[in-house]
Amino acid sequence: MQCNDVTIAIPLFNEERFIEAVIRTAAPQCQILLVSDNASTDRSVEICRALTSEFPNLSIIQQSSNLGASENFKFLLEKATTSKFMWLGAHDLLPDGYVSALDRALSSNLDAALAYGAAQHIDIIGNPRSLFSYPYGHLLTDGSPQKRLLALIRYLSDCSLVHGLFRREILRLAWVSDKFLGVDQVLLGKASLLGKFVYVPGTHLLRRDAHADDTKEKQLTRITGRPAHHGADLRELARRQYALACMAQDNGLAAVWYRMKARVLLIYRFGPFSKSPIVYVSEYVVWIISCIPQAISYFRNKIAL
Repeated sequence: MQCNDVTIAIPLFNEERFIEAVIRTAAPQCQILLVSDNASTDRSVEICRALTSEFPNLSIIQQSSNLGASENFKFLLEKATTSKFMWLGAHDLLPDGYVSALDRALSSNLDAALAYGAAQHIDIIGNPRSLFSYPYGHLLTDGSPQKRLLALIRYLSDCSLVHGLFRREILRLAWVSDKFLGVDQVLLGKASLLGKFVYVPGTHLLRRDAHADDTKEKQLTRITGRPAHHGADLRELARRQYALACMAQDNGLAAVWYRMKARVLLIYRFGPFSKSPIVYVSEYVVWIISCIPQAISYFRNKIAL
């Protein structure tokens, strides 16, 4: 079913093996399908152009050089004109009815920024690997922006929901211009302060784990479009999420407690992240303490074996 006022945008780079199947699952479900090719060196563009006669809503833009994944995502967002918008990976797939299910949920929840389904991860040849259905999803529909952000800080690891259906204007406001590892998590954090995230049961994105074995350096290279030989850590992600937590809560004791919870959760998940040497040392102590229960559990299991 084709959904009016919905754009699906595909950032493309060297996906000749998968792109035709991706377009065939996406084009029938949206008003506009945009593909931005990031200077591919394979047959990706040729395959896309061959499909334009079959799918009149398909448009292809060729970049003259590799912008990096982040800039290509931004380019597509800026080109869109519909009120609802979705990014789709050039090796991922949409089951029939996926977009219409999310569209109905977004239309029924006027205070929502995003509607999303489960993430069915598949391997490179399409075999199912794991299904992630966001067990903390109910926290993302809370009426408090602070609680929604804290839930993401505490639990977000599978970022497949960034490929859900957004209200385009909210996504534009949430855009993060800088490029670092985990930028998608910060984007989702900003969006959560602007509206609820609505989980839609009974449907799922087919997420191909094409880069599951990439190193952090390779991930950062893909984001920026430039070789990354160092600096591929998650400290900047933690700093940005903490900055959002500081913005989310007004002054007072409640704000102090909220920021403390956010900082401890971020330290536990990503390690010390402060740029201040004194604060960094105190964060390191907190991180060591937070690891003690996990270490005890590990050694207990070892002894039991």
